[in-house]
Amino acid sequence: MTYEEALQEKQDTERQLKDLQPPVKLIIVPHLASDQNEFMEFYTEDNYKDDLCLLFSSDDQYTVLINFIK
Repeated sequence: MTYEEALQEKQDTERQLKDLQPPVKLIIVPHLASDQNEFMEFYTEDNYKDDLCLLFSSDDQYTVLINFIK
């Protein structure tokens, strides 16, 4: 999906899961596994912004991952 579609999915899902226990954090990542791996090596909760994934995608396609907060 495009970045805009992924952002919309993230926002919609956050509304649906806001009361989930344990809490979750949704992150937008590149769709291709090789790009996603590179992104995840760079990713930290402190440096994450939704548009960070744009720097790592070679095909301009994205997906939303669920990250359980400890």
